[in-house]
Amino acid sequence: MPQLPQFPSVFPVSWVAGTAAVGAIASLLVIWLYGRWSKASVLTRRESVVTAAVVGLSILAWRLSGNIPELNDDPIGALSPNDWLCPVVTYVFLGVYGAFRTPANLAGWARLRALLTIASFVVNVVTI
Repeated sequence: MPQLPQFPSVFPVSWVAGTAAVGAIASLLVIWLYGRWSKASVLTRRESVVTAAVVGLSILAWRLSGNIPELNDDPIGALSPNDWLCPVVTYVFLGVYGAFRTPANLAGWARLRALLTIASFVVNVVTI
């Protein structure tokens, strides 16, 4: 049986998991700050924790599956294709989550989703 090519991992799983944890914590902070800034409740505490976990899982899922040299090389300054693609995956994960947990404040959810996508980008650029 032919062997599939093995690509070397660029970052250890522990580093990727740490990045995902930082993303989840940063997301909780963004959700909290947005709630204070907007003065309109978008998420309950439980929903805030679940939403932050969705962001962390999106980072973990993408970074583990895209942990190959070709996606981690930095052709544009300090930005790799993984840095650009991970927030897209976060946006999609949040969209799927939001489709099943329809928020009462759709406009607030859309802004919060955008802010969490930006936070995912920042975390990916800073931590990896």
